[in-house]
Amino acid sequence: MIESWLRELEEAYGIEILFASETGSRAWGGATNHSDYDVRFIYKHRDVKSYLSLRKAQETIDIPAPYDAQGWDLYKAFHLLQKSNPGLCEWAFSPILYRDRQHFSIRLRRYIRESYSLLSLLHHYIYLMTRNLKDIHDKAFTEKKQKQLIQAVRAFLLSKAIIVEQKVPEDALYSSFDAISSKDSLTVSFYQKLLRAKMRGEIISAADAEEITVRMEQEKQLLLEHSHSLSKGKSIENELNQWIWELLCL
Repeated sequence: MIESWLRELEEAYGIEILFASETGSRAWGGATNHSDYDVRFIYKHRDVKSYLSLRKAQETIDIPAPYDAQGWDLYKAFHLLQKSNPGLCEWAFSPILYRDRQHFSIRLRRYIRESYSLLSLLHHYIYLMTRNLKDIHDKAFTEKKQKQLIQAVRAFLLSKAIIVEQKVPEDALYSSFDAISSKDSLTVSFYQKLLRAKMRGEIISAADAEEITVRMEQEKQLLLEHSHSLSKGKSIENELNQWIWELLCL
């Protein structure tokens, strides 16, 4: 279904899709019958001359239907890899791959492991947690707010996984966080409770939501205090240039 749609995209845009994955709730275990497909992909233009023209090659493709889809040209993707982009990390380690030309994911994952700034990743997830908690604070606890709370708790647990494991949280990104449950069993159990409620169409109590919110806010500063030990990443520009030339057959 999605593979045939990817082929249609290739023809419509004159591109070759090298990699495509699922990044939404279908990948991390919170999907319902009404959940969207969140398709993310990396592509190259079939006509290499498009990279050597005055008009810049199209760097992004955004399509709202029939799937929530976003694609990045390989130049954009690799520039973002150099910047330790969290979104690209989540694309790369998804357990659901729709396209993986020439084992693209293997090399992509290796470069992320080798070069990403753990410090940047930590600050991203702490910011994501803080932003979602701010939206929830002092407001009626609705289904929408529950989805934001899920994102906040997930971001908090990913931050903790980075601190505990001192590496890109590839195992935690699409799991129920069993691997770090010994470090924070209460929050992990609450996260799993949230997912079960979402899948059943239920909403947890506002009191429970407030309790976990207070706990995460209290622990946020502790996470930041441990961030001094995290890697700041490294440049792999030469390796990425070589990969681009190989992909473009130069």
